[in-house]
Amino acid sequence: MYPLATCRFALFFSMLLVVATAAHGQATTGAAAPGAKTYSTNCAACHQENGQGLKGAFPPLAGHAPGLLKQAGGRAYLTRVLLFGLDGAIDVNGTGYAGAMPAWGTLDDNAIAAVLNHVVTAWDHKRDLPADFKPFEAAEIAAARNERLTSAAVYALRQKLLPQQKAASANGATALALSFTEQQVVQGKAAYEHNCMDCHGSTMDNGEFGGAPLRGSYFRTRWGNGSVAALYAYTKSKMPPDRPGSLSDKVYADLVAYILKANGHEAGGRELPTDSTAQQSMSLKRD
Repeated sequence: MYPLATCRFALFFSMLLVVATAAHGQATTGAAAPGAKTYSTNCAACHQENGQGLKGAFPPLAGHAPGLLKQAGGRAYLTRVLLFGLDGAIDVNGTGYAGAMPAWGTLDDNAIAAVLNHVVTAWDHKRDLPADFKPFEAAEIAAARNERLTSAAVYALRQKLLPQQKAASANGATALALSFTEQQVVQGKAAYEHNCMDCHGSTMDNGEFGGAPLRGSYFRTRWGNGSVAALYAYTKSKMPPDRPGSLSDKVYADLVAYILKANGHEAGGRELPTDSTAQQSMSLKRD
């Protein structure tokens, strides 16, 4: 979501980055490097670069992922969370999180394996790994992908994995109905035309510089089973690429409202909030 000049700058910068990476290949060798990059691009907006998440909004991965891996079925569960998402209230370290994580099945098998390896080995996790731990591989991701689970089915796997957390999970925040106003849509449209249209296009899926589609099947697959919080956090942390987070919280909320309207969500009488905890309890899942 950025203007023409920024798109050209980003393209030029990307070319320089490719050249620099080729000249310093050792900087990206090893399993952790591509996983760290995938995590930073796709996961850090919610779970933060340090893996600590945001209390009440996005659960931590630091200190939590190895514990999941040690459980019988934990490895399979972690794989399926990435592939199919997670929908339901959970408890992590005594804090309830009521929301939904979008599926990241649009990433290829190598990328998902790499980011899983990053999550379970980063933040001093290596010392807590099971003695028989083996790195995730693309082949096991491909095999799990064939199951085509729903995010609710993945949630059921977690409940079996951590049955002692069922009672705590039920005490999570109450889900809120998704709502935004027509005024936010109007303001979001103006912000979109100023900041986003050159890359994402006049119809949100025909950008000149290949910005990801913000409507239609791609959007539904990427975000449709997640929460408003995930979409908002990703937009704010990544856009515009030369100055991410530079717009006001309200403008980002207006942009999200405009995108939601374009994807068939109806405006209501309450503004889309900027508070991450409230956003997390607003599901993008359609009936």
